[in-house]
Amino acid sequence: MRASRSVGAVANWRWWFMAEVELEAVGTNPRAPLRHPEAGVWGLWAVLVVGMLGAVWRSERPPEPLGAEVPAEAFSEARAWPVLRHLVDEVGPRVAGTPGQARAAEYLVERLRGIPGVEVELQRAAGVWVDGNEAWDYRAENVVARLPGTGDGVVLVSAHHDSAEEEPGAGDNALAVAAAVEVMRALAAGPRLERTVVLGLNGAEEAGLVGAAGLLGHPWLARVEAFINLDAAGSRGRSLLFQSTPSAPWLLAAYARSVPHPYALVVGQELFQTGLIPSVTDYRVFTREGHWPGMDLALYQDGYAYHTPLDGLARVEPGSLRQLGENVLALVRELARGPRPEDAGEALSTYYDVLGVEMVAYGRRTAWGLVVLGGWFALGALGMAWRRGGVKPVAVARALGGLLVWGLLGVLVPVGAALLLGFVLERPHGWYAAPWLAGGAFGALALAGVLWGCALVPGERAVLARGTAALVLAWGVGAALTVAGLGVAYLFPWWTLPGAVLLGVASLRERLAGPVLLVASVPGWVLTVELVWRLLAMFIPVTGRLGVGLPLDGAVALLVALAVVPGALGLGVVLGGGGRPGRTAGAVALLGLVGCGALAGVRPSNEERPRRLLLTHMEEQGAPARLEVAAEDGLPLGGLLEGRGAEVRETGEAWLAAEPSGSGPLPVTVKQEGVTEGGRAVTLSWRGEPGAQLVVRLPREAVAGWSLPTELPEGPELVLRVVVPPAGEWSARFVLRGKAPVPVSLKEWRAGYVTRDIEALRRELPDWVVVEPEACRAVSLSW
Repeated sequence: MRASRSVGAVANWRWWFMAEVELEAVGTNPRAPLRHPEAGVWGLWAVLVVGMLGAVWRSERPPEPLGAEVPAEAFSEARAWPVLRHLVDEVGPRVAGTPGQARAAEYLVERLRGIPGVEVELQRAAGVWVDGNEAWDYRAENVVARLPGTGDGVVLVSAHHDSAEEEPGAGDNALAVAAAVEVMRALAAGPRLERTVVLGLNGAEEAGLVGAAGLLGHPWLARVEAFINLDAAGSRGRSLLFQSTPSAPWLLAAYARSVPHPYALVVGQELFQTGLIPSVTDYRVFTREGHWPGMDLALYQDGYAYHTPLDGLARVEPGSLRQLGENVLALVRELARGPRPEDAGEALSTYYDVLGVEMVAYGRRTAWGLVVLGGWFALGALGMAWRRGGVKPVAVARALGGLLVWGLLGVLVPVGAALLLGFVLERPHGWYAAPWLAGGAFGALALAGVLWGCALVPGERAVLARGTAALVLAWGVGAALTVAGLGVAYLFPWWTLPGAVLLGVASLRERLAGPVLLVASVPGWVLTVELVWRLLAMFIPVTGRLGVGLPLDGAVALLVALAVVPGALGLGVVLGGGGRPGRTAGAVALLGLVGCGALAGVRPSNEERPRRLLLTHMEEQGAPARLEVAAEDGLPLGGLLEGRGAEVRETGEAWLAAEPSGSGPLPVTVKQEGVTEGGRAVTLSWRGEPGAQLVVRLPREAVAGWSLPTELPEGPELVLRVVVPPAGEWSARFVLRGKAPVPVSLKEWRAGYVTRDIEALRRELPDWVVVEPEACRAVSLSW
């Protein structure tokens, strides 16, 4: 009896996974359809989906934090935490040039001086930094610490210790500062390094990257060979390597060799450099002005609290400090020893990690080598499928056409539903408060679209032909993206190489073709889902301050579809066409529509993921004071100002009548000095409060020169920003061409300044709204 049960179990297993050949044996009729019991196919696919999502979720979480019991030369989150807690809870907001920032600098100096062997300076820098057609006249207070090495060369670790207005700044950027201080302590406790390590904690990044500009002139940084910049747009998860100097391939090689928790994405660099992410970091100053090679690392998950009062210790995820600190410590030790490689060899244009376990980096030649290798593998698999499975090119072409239709429907169905939500039903952005619901709803609709495609356009009936067509499609897309020079092309070798190998296996064992081809999709699908997971975690919070002015539901649905459709195509390859996929599609679509209905009923914002409003108390010379209200997501304000007599402008912002702030007129004086050599001279003076900024605009062609220690920027308009004003009076002298009057705009911005009108409105807004207050005094002159 026992033996007969065992045989029966084996038979049942074979029935579950193996193909049944109908009408004729495959050897006799290679075009005969291979059919798998549908429940078995769905069961295997579901197991793969659950395992893949679990692996990706786990790879996104930081490691468990370590206590103070670790060796002195190791990084300890427990030892770094007091620095983070002091900056956030004891100091609080640290706006450049304010007492809060000064207290933070004093504390950091004291903390670093307590590390044996570390030299510390408080740098008070001043100067002018030109960025495009704008010039920034600045003052900055930077904490600079040095751990001398045995030889020449410097490795810079940089992080800014200032914060935005009304922001405790736990994620941005106290966590990185705490990690950097602990890294210096661990380095000092270990063997002496060959290169000197300098820690630059600048105090004016939020004021326009001017703290980093001040660091450029510090004598300890005269021989920088590499820098690591630490920043944040969130407070959870792992710190991502998202920018690295392409012409210094040894940097990525050092990162790959040394860090214990690799987490990198070249697609992040492409998005950041195209401006799709509305942020900049000190990396820009160090590479453009200092011409230093380096890297940018940043936390980005849970970006809802970024630059709001919610960015406190409660949002920091345990382990995030450890992941960042251990990576930076290992990378600094790697960069600070041995001879520096020359800036030669292949520039590394592609880099990424595999589930946080292994780092991969290569250049364009290697990328093309992978395309060629994938092509050879694909040709070999095609030849085997032809010889052993009887798959003809015509059948592959038919299957390819079917796959294209399936994939197109898999994208159009969820995107269409999302556009319906946003533009027709006018219930956009429910996914902002409930991203998981959007993933389920749009993912189900993407799967339904592919299954409908299977039913409507069956394509080729033979599973090997469909598998071969999928391999050709993956290779073609990868080759096209490589031609375009896009980093996302890194995904496709993971689809084509395993796919080609397992397609060959399926050609040898055709009765196992279905499950083998499903397994073949796993490597590429895992990395695709990992990429989309990160993009969604980055993109969804950013939409709250992107200011596009249109519902972005379609973009979110597209990203979800790009994760689901490749795996759904693999399922379609095994199931094939016919009525059963169509019937299943109806049930899956119903689930997706229920999810969309739930999204329509979700308020887009809540207390943890609030809507951002910018409240500006505007006082212009010769005009009544007003309160300008703008939603940072660019969407209509809805009923937030109902009954207040708001004047809605074409830009979407609303104006409310306001009382004068009581601050008085703009504290500027203009002195016309008459005609001098080169033109008319005008001196502008300003007495600004701590944290204030003066913006001067005038036609560039009217200005022949000025007294500031830099050349005039180019462009149709000259923009001068005076940030972190001096304690006394600031002044600059302009030399103007000709005798004609020159129009000049002067605006003083005081971010974080709360007037009576702002406070009154803020008290009446719901809890799911956060306010960024500011005041502006403006005057238009003629010089």
